[in-house]
Amino acid sequence: MDELSLTARVDKAALTNLSTGFRWASAVSLFFLLMMTFSFRIEDTGIIDSYFDQFFLLAIISSLVFIFGANLLNIPFFYARWKIASIAYASTFSTCWAAIIALISIGGDYYDAADILSDIILMIVLLGFFSYRPVLYAGILPILFVSTVISFVSAKNAIILPTEKFIAACLVIESGRRILYRWFYNNIEKDHENKRLMKKLSDIASRDQLTDIHNRRFFEYELDKQFQRTKRTQSELGLVMIDIDHFKNYNDRLGHVEGDKCIRTVAKVIQQNLKRSTDSVSRYGGEEFVVLLPNTDLAGTLQVVKRIKTNLANKAMVHPDSNTCEWVTVSQGIAQWRQHIGQRALLKRPIAICIKRNNWAEINIITQQPKLST
Repeated sequence: MDELSLTARVDKAALTNLSTGFRWASAVSLFFLLMMTFSFRIEDTGIIDSYFDQFFLLAIISSLVFIFGANLLNIPFFYARWKIASIAYASTFSTCWAAIIALISIGGDYYDAADILSDIILMIVLLGFFSYRPVLYAGILPILFVSTVISFVSAKNAIILPTEKFIAACLVIESGRRILYRWFYNNIEKDHENKRLMKKLSDIASRDQLTDIHNRRFFEYELDKQFQRTKRTQSELGLVMIDIDHFKNYNDRLGHVEGDKCIRTVAKVIQQNLKRSTDSVSRYGGEEFVVLLPNTDLAGTLQVVKRIKTNLANKAMVHPDSNTCEWVTVSQGIAQWRQHIGQRALLKRPIAICIKRNNWAEINIITQQPKLST
């Protein structure tokens, strides 16, 4: 289950969106450069050759930048540092276009064309880079600065109209960013909430209400998952079946309320003795539990069994009607996965291991199978 926080999920979505935005903005930019190059060469634009040569050189450099930037976030080094890398590319992207726009306006006195081009590129940056604000601003500022300077120059020292245009551009860009980001964030937030609710429902469905450990439904799902993983990786898989000794006598003598307390205590002891997040304990039946130990050999499984026995003995829960001991004890059966063993066979193979409270190092192997619920 995906357990990312909302912030982490937004960052992840922003990374994905930026990666797509870089490819799209770079592709559109390459198309514009190609069209502009053919237009300036074929038509009589009035741009002198020296300026065209400068434009052609700048177009080649910009094309290389755009091609590299289109795949920037697919490179592991930049992917790991995507925020800094994205800001750097957005600045470079914008600087390339700012230089091209400035050259067009100066080279051929094409102020109107440069003004239109700057508006188009600003729109491309807004649509492609909106998901991360620093990247958007890094992509906006160089172009906006050059566009404003061109407006002042083309207006022949007039102040009011270029200033109004600058303010309007800032308002349009910022309001557009807010609208797009709100739409983007709301979608991520809604998806996050749906996943959170699904996880909560899944947890409720896979939890035992009495003991608050996993239930049999979870165990069957987890056993299938770990069984397939173990077969694929040829690793180890340990399984422990645990049964509270003479629990019926305990329940009959002390009542169901005390019996429930006993089950909860045993479940807590077992849970506390599992040291890895991949290990799990589930309530298999009334007083029966099953422990699943992925990537654990026989020696490791025996260590878990001994820890459970020792810590349960330390609880010293009195059993007034036990034929085994004055305290509550458990029988533990273990099994290790082998290549020819299936899931059902694995569940039937545990050998009962009874570890006496006063001599925990002694392991008595009992020939009969422990009683299991089916």
